Amino acid sequence: MLLIYRYVILVSILTTIIYFIYYALNTYYLMKHRSEPERSEALTKDDVTVLVPVFKEKVEVFDRVIQRIVAQGTRFVVVGDSSDEPYRSIVEKNGGIFILLKERKGKRIAISEGMKYVDTRFVLFVDSDTVIPVDTVWKMLKYFRENVGGVGANVSMRRTENGASYGAEFLERTREIILKAMSARGGSVMVIDGKCAMYRTSIVKPLLQSDKFRNYKVAGKIAIMGDDQQLSAYTIKKGYKATKCFEVTVETEPPENFKQLTKQSIRWARSSYYYFFKNLSDGTAVKAGGFYTFEAVSTFALPILTMGLGLFRFYYDLHALGIFAGNSLNTIVNSITTLSILTDGRLLIHPILALLSLPGPLIFGSAILMTLRREKLRTFAYGGLALLIIFFTSIYGFLTCWKQSSWMTR
Repeated sequence: MLLIYRYVILVSILTTIIYFIYYALNTYYLMKHRSEPERSEALTKDDVTVLVPVFKEKVEVFDRVIQRIVAQGTRFVVVGDSSDEPYRSIVEKNGGIFILLKERKGKRIAISEGMKYVDTRFVLFVDSDTVIPVDTVWKMLKYFRENVGGVGANVSMRRTENGASYGAEFLERTREIILKAMSARGGSVMVIDGKCAMYRTSIVKPLLQSDKFRNYKVAGKIAIMGDDQQLSAYTIKKGYKATKCFEVTVETEPPENFKQLTKQSIRWARSSYYYFFKNLSDGTAVKAGGFYTFEAVSTFALPILTMGLGLFRFYYDLHALGIFAGNSLNTIVNSITTLSILTDGRLLIHPILALLSLPGPLIFGSAILMTLRREKLRTFAYGGLALLIIFFTSIYGFLTCWKQSSWMTR
């Protein structure tokens, strides 16, 4: 077992080094990120249709969402997923098209039905709780070139008195760093957030109206999660880039409390791990490029590997101390004392690894602090709790990634 332990330590050191590279590269490319130059295509707002699915949204929030969409000066369609009034009146009095699905069908079906009314070159998907800036359409159009198929917006959480909103905002800023780094490298991002995402209609319309999208199945069951990840991966597989417009920051509703944040995190973790394995196996990650693959593996595979290595080291140390051999308390105490001064230094490896792993998170944490726009200390403080939630929900999501949520349990 000692030989295995030594290999585990070697792999632990290697993963620590990879983590440092991961944190350092993301921070470096964050600083290198620049806005995209002017588009090469002659595009106008008339080339865009905004599509919004709605299900029992807070009326005052939905009204704000529609007012900002109206300010874009584009055609817009709202699909009520078993939700009619007052959404219909709000939409129609503002010049939009309202489509009612009499029975609850879920977001995928709502989007699919709405695409029947989209015949413009581009479609902009906006969630019913997401308020977009007045110049969103114009700025996102600038990012479309011949090789770009989809463009997402930066996401920010509306701050409330509940600490969960600050924790969720912290998580969004960590994603911003990673996705900015990927954008700075000129490649695709792992996912275009469905809260505000613009695509070439010719690329996504066939998928969105197919049974493969409408009745997407995981482990034989129809699932709703991961529609934005499916669209992002599909765009890449079609030979186009999926990128982000960080000039546009949309504001969305935060989780009401940490319990809701935990449930959201579990759903996201399951979906993310499912598409991580899928994109590796079907060649999407390779097609997106080396840096995309490095980011995906570092984000999803390294945490699980690190946890496994840590558990093995913990088990080995307990075994070495006689915990599993039925020894008396006095013998265990003597073993601890002896191991503390033994030349093999097994107990010293943990603080050494901890010291080696410190620089990376410190660099990355400083980068996060730079991206926070207001109430930095409060957001950073609640962010620690959010990271703890993400850690445990990621493990749970990894172990249960086959178990996707259906729209009936959303």
